[in-house]
Amino acid sequence: MTNSAVLALPAASALFAGLRESVDQLSDRILAQILAEEDAYAGAQIPAALLRHIVEINVEALLHTMSGGEESLDAAREAGREKAEHSVPLEGLLHAYRIAGITLWERVVELSVSTDRTELLLRASSDVWGVIDRFSNAAADAYREVVDARDRQDENRRGVLMLALLDESTSPRDAGAALRGLGLPEGGRYAVVAAERTPSGADPMPGIEQRLRQRGLASAWSVWSTEHVGVIALSAAEEVTEVERVVAAVAASRVGISRSFAEIANGARALDQARLALACLPRRAIGVHSYDSAPLDVLLTAGAGAAEELGTQVLGAVRAHADGDLLLDTLETWFAANGSTAEAAARLHCHRNTVGYRLARIAELTGRSVSIPADSAELYAALRAVRLLA
Repeated sequence: MTNSAVLALPAASALFAGLRESVDQLSDRILAQILAEEDAYAGAQIPAALLRHIVEINVEALLHTMSGGEESLDAAREAGREKAEHSVPLEGLLHAYRIAGITLWERVVELSVSTDRTELLLRASSDVWGVIDRFSNAAADAYREVVDARDRQDENRRGVLMLALLDESTSPRDAGAALRGLGLPEGGRYAVVAAERTPSGADPMPGIEQRLRQRGLASAWSVWSTEHVGVIALSAAEEVTEVERVVAAVAASRVGISRSFAEIANGARALDQARLALACLPRRAIGVHSYDSAPLDVLLTAGAGAAEELGTQVLGAVRAHADGDLLLDTLETWFAANGSTAEAAARLHCHRNTVGYRLARIAELTGRSVSIPADSAELYAALRAVRLLA
């Protein structure tokens, strides 16, 4: 890549060419300013010699470009990679380029005053800072590539450990090693959470790990093919209720939570429970369902084929009726009102006689009356099957 118009002028490039003889001194000056102004480097693990090398090769590359040479961003990319590898924050990386740019600019201004080329330097200013921007952007891109690759490696590692932890064939010793690798305590109780991945691929529980940590609950998470899976460490079985509240506050898809368990060997069973609980929520719904909160729904979900047959056998005629949806809504509301016709009528905004008429129509179509306990149980189970599998 060649320089822009002003820097391509021999008189302008000559201003920067003279600085190339003092790269060592400029590098030392820039390095001292970086260390003095940027606290991020104090806590980073980057060796002093490596940092000095990065500064020098970038000063040399910047001056080469500003002197009219062919632009190469290799030094900038090396700076980005090394600082990412040594945990220097991205802001610290970009600040270092600003310091370098200001230092080089101040020095060339000093020289231009003595050579009466101030006007030419002013014309070149936007070109100079354009070079600085391209170098810093290249460094930032390289930095992000390293961070993204590291995140993918961490995610793969968590996925492997989570698979080991929730595999019924894993030995207690290996399960304990997986717990330690995931940063979870050994002993105590646990719960498994399964969240359906959203169509957009966005996190179905944004910020969940941090929110749980704020409540003293350690957790580990992994993204699988169709779901996000988490294992949460509990100090008591009752904390599952707190987990449900926290998850409900951020859920962006269907989420299922297992019952708590103490033996890590039960992790595979808990994962099945979480998945069944998730399936108890209607498709495309957003919300949380705990395994123990609706045993009948779990039973129907576990036997989806039989549940579908039950819904068809008991309520097939109702669903085929012209007012099928209205009749099913009335039946569902009546059950939700604990069998109170008056309460169901109030919720449906109609007369209680209308509710009675609709329930009678359901009895005609199904051969089952809500007034008979066995019939009522079949109607409720069939209705739940229809709602769950719709």
